[in-house]
Amino acid sequence: MSRFAVLALLVVLGACSAPAEEETASLDELEAAAGPVVGPTRVLPNDIAKLQVEESPAVGAVVADREHYTLYFTVQDGPSKSTCLEADCTLVWPPLLAAGGKIEAPALDAQLLGTMKRPDGTEQVTIAGKPVYRYVDDEQAGDTTGHGVDDRWFAISPNGTKATK
Repeated sequence: MSRFAVLALLVVLGACSAPAEEETASLDELEAAAGPVVGPTRVLPNDIAKLQVEESPAVGAVVADREHYTLYFTVQDGPSKSTCLEADCTLVWPPLLAAGGKIEAPALDAQLLGTMKRPDGTEQVTIAGKPVYRYVDDEQAGDTTGHGVDDRWFAISPNGTKATK
């Protein structure tokens, strides 16, 4: 059989086959299938990291982000060096990013604030040299459920140390 005959046969067979049934999925099903976004939350080009001091009934004074979520540090990080770089960590502990190193924190000592470059080029906020993160299991503003996780993650106080009451 010539190549032309084989091609013609395939076209005819394809035209004769029944059309595939289309499947539709809800938005929730599509989002569930896509899974979580890997890595830190993206920042907009002119976004400013806004920090504030809040009082936690469980652990005392803590630093929180613009949405009032508690910020944490890990004892595994070095000064201005993050060890939470892989998806299995950043999905649980998203780093707090600051576009262009812009931080607004009138209630904090400006000398304690800074940023560090992550390998992907984003800038992560640091307090007293400690990179800071949110915790995925904090379900609402003010939660401190990440404090003490694995005996290495702690809510950060306004002076850059472990929050204690």
